[in-house]
Amino acid sequence: MTPILVPDAQTRASLAAIRSLGRAGYRVHAVSADKFALGLKSRFADAASLHPAYDTPAFPDWLSTYVARHGIEMIVPSEGLLRAIRPAFEEFKALLPVTHDQSALYRGFSKIETVRAFMAADPALGLMNHHPASTVVDLSRPPGPDSLPPSSTGYFVKAEAAKAGAAPVAALGFASDSDKAIALLADMSEGWDAALVQEACSGVQIGVSVLMDNGEALAVSCVRDCHPRPHSNGTMSLRESCWLPEIAEDTIRRLAHLEWRGCAMGEYRYEPETGEFNLIEINFRYWQYLHLDLWAGMDFPRYQAEWFLDGKKDFGAAPQLGVKCRDTWPGEAAQLVNEIRRRELSRHAKLAAIIRFAGRFLNPTIHQDFNFPGDRAMYFRNLSQYIRSEFESLTRHR
Repeated sequence: MTPILVPDAQTRASLAAIRSLGRAGYRVHAVSADKFALGLKSRFADAASLHPAYDTPAFPDWLSTYVARHGIEMIVPSEGLLRAIRPAFEEFKALLPVTHDQSALYRGFSKIETVRAFMAADPALGLMNHHPASTVVDLSRPPGPDSLPPSSTGYFVKAEAAKAGAAPVAALGFASDSDKAIALLADMSEGWDAALVQEACSGVQIGVSVLMDNGEALAVSCVRDCHPRPHSNGTMSLRESCWLPEIAEDTIRRLAHLEWRGCAMGEYRYEPETGEFNLIEINFRYWQYLHLDLWAGMDFPRYQAEWFLDGKKDFGAAPQLGVKCRDTWPGEAAQLVNEIRRRELSRHAKLAAIIRFAGRFLNPTIHQDFNFPGDRAMYFRNLSQYIRSEFESLTRHR
């Protein structure tokens, strides 16, 4: 069995990768710096190990030793791991199923540089179509109205390049008007060097999952958020597989321009009534709703391993449409709490939300992230962690 290392076993996306690769017959080595990481307990993990924190000098040495000792032939890329090995990238790149061009690879971790690449592209490519109005703000200067893009819907602000030794300041924020946006930028300037300011876009959240190779999509699927107004902690907590070819093509075109190889996900806002859509961001890693892709027959981690290790490019893969999956704890619970707290909703509407939440437990066609065939104990482990976390939160706020 080919040994594959899956880092960040504490995340939902990595757990899905562990399951996909394990059931395909690969020997999965699940690793994390978190001793409570659920992926370390998965039945699809043949080995589980703890490692030093990414931000310590000991991690690259640990990884080098572990790879040699266990004959690892592929490392599933995560943002945390790729950042940690950047100084030693040449040592590990042969094991990574991503582009080996460091400038293209690490540009993907900067929202600012990604947007700049779209802005600088040939206008004939249309990469600023279906894209919110955007500006990049230098936070070393006092922000003013000219720092903002045109918008009548508010602004999302994403800060980057943390200042050394600065007190932590939120890296992401929303401002409903220009005055609040300028104030938010001023606050961010205390801890960050630059910020991306984008016009706020409305609509249903859409995700496009892609495996790319030299400008070609080897596998692609779409998913939509079933909640028109998701909670910040419940985004895509209930989602459904779908097919939106124009949005899928937009993602593929962007990834091809960025010369990306490997898996990535495009996040959009989509107005079903008009068909209008806008890119929010591209994530160059596995995505948190990956379990839905597995349920819909789109086995992206396995595809990526077969592409990288065996040179396979023809998967003949098409997603099963209308498949639903949910993140019950904490996502759907957070969504329910959010609806109950909304002052504009009537008691009847809030009661209906509670009934819908409970009713989904009885619907066999709605799958759940952690309740996966052959690994169902993870559901109860996750529920136990959720209950403990909520209890600790309540006791801290007394």
